[in-house]
Parts: sequence; C-alpha cells; structure tokens
Amino acid sequence: MKTCAYCGSLVQLIDHTEYDCSFCRMKLTDEDVLENGKRKNHLPASQPSLSDLNKSTPELMCFSTVELLFLLKFARKERADIYKQRYIFIRAMKEGADEFTEAEEYTFREYEKTTRKCFVLENLIRERLGYYPAKLTDSYIQTLVVRMEESAKKDMVIQQPK
Repeated sequence: MKTCAYCGSLVQLIDHTEYDCSFCRMKLTDEDVLENGKRKNHLPASQPSLSDLNKSTPELMCFSTVELLFLLKFARKERADIYKQRYIFIRAMKEGADEFTEAEEYTFREYEKTTRKCFVLENLIRERLGYYPAKLTDSYIQTLVVRMEESAKKDMVIQQPK
C-alpha cells in the first residue's frame, strides 16, 4: 500500500504522478510516496568524486549531507596539499630564488579558490547540521552512514488495537 514518506499514512492518488496525504495536508510526488510505511533512504548511490569540487554552489546545494561531508574532506586535503606547495616556493624565495614568484602567485590563487570552496561546503553542511565538523575522519563519516542506515530501518507503522 502506498504511504507518505513523512508520516507513514495512506495516501490518495490524485492523478498519475501526484498524491495527497490527509495527515500532512499536502500533495506528494512519486518520490515522497513509499510502500508500507517505509522511510526514505538518504544515502547516496555512490561517493562523490574530486571533480565534483568544481561544481557551482547551486549544484552543490543539491548534494546530500553525506556527499557534502565527503567533498569537504576532499577540499580540505586539496587545500593542505596546495599550502605545502606554496610554502616550498615561499621558502625558496626567502633564500633568493626569485624565479618562483609566478609559481607562488599561482599557488596562492589556487589556495584561495580551494579555501573559498571549503567555506561554501562548511556553510552548506552547517545549514543542515547546525555546525560543521572541525575534523573529518573516515570513522566520523562511517558512523554517520551507520546511523542513517539504522534510522531508515524502523518502519512508520502503528499497530491497530485488538
């Protein structure tokens, strides 16, 4: 039986792609209608890639929270790698190697771009969680994934009185 993904109530078909939930008092699309009181699965089908960091902020807003956490981890690593490169050029220039001026300027621009991407990702995560993690470890993300899986297991079903 078709049920609302938010409250688990039975829904009424309005037309081919639209349903009505009388408890929530709202219209639902196919993606908000599940079977037998099941909950939505909010886990992504696959992990985002490093190339996703090049997406615009509106595109990133469509990613799930777990995907944003993965991307923030990627961006922070990328920023740290760029900083290490930049630091090498700065040290060489302090010792008189002026031929690295252009490389240092390039790495600064890349560092600034990556830092701003980190800001975007942190703020998108903060909008959803209320905070952004200072340190992102694999165990933090894995714990979040396990919690998401566990919370999706309990169906929204109320036992009828006997």
